[in-house]
Amino acid sequence: MSAPIARSVAEHAAVVAELIGPTVTATVPLCGSRGSVTASTIVAGTRLPRFDNSAVDGFAVAAGGRRLTVDERQEFELVGQINAEPGEYPRLVAGLALRIMTGAPVPDGVDAVVAQEHVTRDGDRIRIAGGIAPSLNIRAAGEEVPDGAVIARRGAVMTAGLAGLCAALGINTVEVYAKLRVAILSTGSELVEGSAGSPRHELRPGEILASNAIMLTHAVAECGATVVHTATVSDDPEDFLDAMTRAGALADVVITSGGIGFGDHDVVKSSLRDRGVDLCIVNMRPGRPQGAGRFEGVAVVTLPGNPLAALASFEAFIRPALRTAMGFSGDGRPTLRAQLNHTIDTRPGTVRFILGAVANAPSGSVPVVDLTTTGRGLSAVIGANCFTFLDTDRPRLAAGDLVTVTVEGGAPGDLAR
Repeated sequence: MSAPIARSVAEHAAVVAELIGPTVTATVPLCGSRGSVTASTIVAGTRLPRFDNSAVDGFAVAAGGRRLTVDERQEFELVGQINAEPGEYPRLVAGLALRIMTGAPVPDGVDAVVAQEHVTRDGDRIRIAGGIAPSLNIRAAGEEVPDGAVIARRGAVMTAGLAGLCAALGINTVEVYAKLRVAILSTGSELVEGSAGSPRHELRPGEILASNAIMLTHAVAECGATVVHTATVSDDPEDFLDAMTRAGALADVVITSGGIGFGDHDVVKSSLRDRGVDLCIVNMRPGRPQGAGRFEGVAVVTLPGNPLAALASFEAFIRPALRTAMGFSGDGRPTLRAQLNHTIDTRPGTVRFILGAVANAPSGSVPVVDLTTTGRGLSAVIGANCFTFLDTDRPRLAAGDLVTVTVEGGAPGDLAR
């Protein structure tokens, strides 16, 4: 048996990134674009607002184009009311006023809209308290978005706000990068699926509850991709290959966990290494065994079965590849420099994935981070709000040394600055 391929973290990340190439683009309805990345520039085909309208509930007054000062006579004859609804309205002449609602169109001849709290009414006469500046409380047509303005450039994320603006401008479809469809297979005859809401399953000796599938499902969704299939598969090669074929028929990318180590029953390794998937070792801990390639034309990335190693591998190799393929720019999460509050013995030449907790810090000062260096399991996520890939040639880092951490959800205060 030949020795496994050896790669650096950067080399294996490049292999996975090339494997998961850019997705196709598609023009989709606005309601189906949530969280996608725009594949072309969006341009306004009209203006916003489309017509001059009132910014307040009040009175539209015609002052003959003059600026009225406080000491001038400011009485107007009230000749009607305009609601926020379609209609035709005649030009208003000097000395007349209309009751007007927020958002209602402002007729020609109106010089200002005075908020109702500044108006005294007596029958069909109103008096204004204070001066009236031209265009007061009038939202001019096109002042928010001129006709032909760029709304979003290629690479923008379709947020709720952007979708709402597009709808207001009559843009009903957008061109976006398609979301990748991902299948997740957890391997191991020892795995038992848990069932939420049911009595605890009585595990037999050697059985463990499966956790990687749900963990990776969350991780994939956080990237903006779509999980279309998950399954737990035994260590039987025939069962595994059948599961791979089913997953590949549904997905653009298949992620497996487990079965790529150095044991005698590593089903993923034995089944895929001669079917287009290269198995390798990477200078990372946890997460030394890795693999990537194509099975029946579908991209496959194989991860270790240890949950923390699977999480580290996803963060190092799959998340950046998925996001880049779908048009996202960067990781999407903030990073910051934080100083260690304790000494760490490192492994020069090996990249270490370490979870930690970074504390809030007064503005202008450097945050302090506590990196979890004990234990190998997912219990390290307890209290964690960040992680780092520690890569240094120094055998030891001291308290006060700076490290770069990626801040995840739940980071305190103003850390994401």
